Amino acid sequence: MNEYGPRTSVHRKALLEALADELPKYTIRFSSKIVSIEAQTQQGSSVAVICLSDGTVIKAKDVMGRGALTLARTCSTGEFRTTGRVQHGRVSSTSWPHGLNQEFGFSRKMAGNPQMMQKQVIENYVKDFPPLLADIVQHTDLSTLTWAPLMFRLPWDIVLGNLTKGNITLAGDAMHPMTPDIAQGGCAALEDAVVLRRHIGKMLARDGGRLVPSNIPRALDGYVKERRWHVA
Repeated sequence: MNEYGPRTSVHRKALLEALADELPKYTIRFSSKIVSIEAQTQQGSSVAVICLSDGTVIKAKDVMGRGALTLARTCSTGEFRTTGRVQHGRVSSTSWPHGLNQEFGFSRKMAGNPQMMQKQVIENYVKDFPPLLADIVQHTDLSTLTWAPLMFRLPWDIVLGNLTKGNITLAGDAMHPMTPDIAQGGCAALEDAVVLRRHIGKMLARDGGRLVPSNIPRALDGYVKERRWHVA
């Protein structure tokens, strides 16, 4: 509790496990790269045809992309733009003051020269920070060092662009990629989920609890109309 009210921390692993436990078995596919997504009309209803790199073809009643560039391009929202900044990632094992051994890491694109990157960070970027940070960089596994540009979408692409196509829509980073310093990306993505659930729920209520594919585009249009000005 502080001047802004109570705070609750949720471990990402616990959140993902809670969400996964609500899904039927074999719903989640790992290491499944999306090659293409196409919106088609079959028997008067919009159907999304998803092609995976292993040759699998999936026909879905509705598709929501939360971080997929393929989906963003399918909806023709305009290309992502670079911010001129990059993020560095690594996996490092080090001893923290509380005595526990923690590992941190994430992966995007392998760095071209990890030794040089590590040297530059230690000598130039963390020299004025507490020694603990330099120790983390020093004990980084260089085989895990990564580099990736920070991307964003122009506000008018979000306000004026297509964020839905048939029964395909966007949310999270696919709709509104944000840089870490804004510190709103995760919350905005959760808000996307709440608003989308509300519009899908209203559609189901109108249709007596049945999922009518021909009515999905209207629900997605309502969701996009409500969200685009909030995240532009």
